[in-house]
Amino acid sequence: MASYFSYFPNVYVGEGISSDESFKYRLVKNIFRRVKAREDLDKYTTLFEAYSIRDGETPASLAYRLYDDVNLDWVVLLVNNITDIYTQWPKLEVDLQDYVNEVYADAEGVHHYETQEVLYNGMILVEEGIQVNSTWRTVMPNGDILSENQSIYPVSNYEHEYFLNEKKRLILLPEPSMVELMVSEMYDLLEYQPHTELDDFNNKKSPLNLSSLFLNSVGSGAYTTNISNVGEPVTSFDYGPTTSGATAATDPGVVTSTTTTTTTSSSSNSNSGSSGSSGGSGY
Repeated sequence: MASYFSYFPNVYVGEGISSDESFKYRLVKNIFRRVKAREDLDKYTTLFEAYSIRDGETPASLAYRLYDDVNLDWVVLLVNNITDIYTQWPKLEVDLQDYVNEVYADAEGVHHYETQEVLYNGMILVEEGIQVNSTWRTVMPNGDILSENQSIYPVSNYEHEYFLNEKKRLILLPEPSMVELMVSEMYDLLEYQPHTELDDFNNKKSPLNLSSLFLNSVGSGAYTTNISNVGEPVTSFDYGPTTSGATAATDPGVVTSTTTTTTTSSSSNSNSGSSGSSGGSGY
């Protein structure tokens, strides 16, 4: 199976030029296009399996064991909305200890306090594990005030990070039949909509503006910015096409598109017009 970025379409971007040069382009993958998993996947319990990640397992190792293809590691990540494997994937114990020692001056120091379980007439009055401050004391219905040890217990920095690390182990894994659907959807959602800026190979190329050669600007020929505007905040975005059909409850689709679009020139008379096209093609 193809690797993750092979599903992304191509786009020509302009390279740096001087006033006596012709425009130059480089063909690259358009990594600004994105897809994400549907938010209602937990309804389809027969198509996904709850799984607890074991120490040493990686997205690639799971993909190889379940789907016989390490290149399908992106399926595991996408279904669980994991965008940063370094912070969203469970750490090995030795790595967790190193992390805690790096972040905290004292790994056994108190991170916060949580409530003890308190019963009254055989019923739970206060649940265990509610985060509170150090001065919390449970007051009984008859007015009695419980002691500190009866009311709260300290949670160390290590215990806190260990708990967060364990939560990351719980993921969903799609059944093999769903993987084929996800792969086909990736191609459909990431490809460009019909547009005049697409060539015969479906590569996108927005014409650069000749006036950019003569502007008082910085940056490459593909994206020029007037020096007086450097540092000003971006105030608007074009997020490209929507795929409302893919999010309907009756739609068997798995992933939905969240593409973004950028323009290729700051000049007001640019004729690229890619971000405002009716076709909604995105960068």
